[in-house]
Amino acid sequence: MTSKWRTIRASLMGLPLWVRLWLVVLALTNMSSLAFLDTDSGRWTAVAFAAVGVFNMPMVYIQGGLTRLLSVPHAIWIPLLIHLIQRLFVDHAIASGSDEYVFAAAVVAVNGTSLLFDVLESWRWLAGRREILGLHKAGRDAVR
Repeated sequence: MTSKWRTIRASLMGLPLWVRLWLVVLALTNMSSLAFLDTDSGRWTAVAFAAVGVFNMPMVYIQGGLTRLLSVPHAIWIPLLIHLIQRLFVDHAIASGSDEYVFAAAVVAVNGTSLLFDVLESWRWLAGRREILGLHKAGRDAVR
């Protein structure tokens, strides 16, 4: 494993446990869109998740770890959430209690919560807090 990949791993593993668990919930919720590709909600969630990944994966590598800048591409979720909320609660286009309804509601809840964190983290990044997260806790030995 190269030094850069070790640093990226140390950055991830140095995050607080609750943050790492939150990232798992966030990823699994959005990846579950693959099980709903036959629905409007699944397709749009998959597209938005892929778009975030297209920006964030290269940023992790280029920056050599996780930074607050990774919050910015999550803004892609705003139109997705508007669309899902419209379908769920305004148009009632998704049958209440259906699998798609539960999935879409979970995406709204999880991605909406993420956006609350993202506003704060984006603000911190704009204010100059651009360090690689998790490395202060992981220590230098974890990177070697």
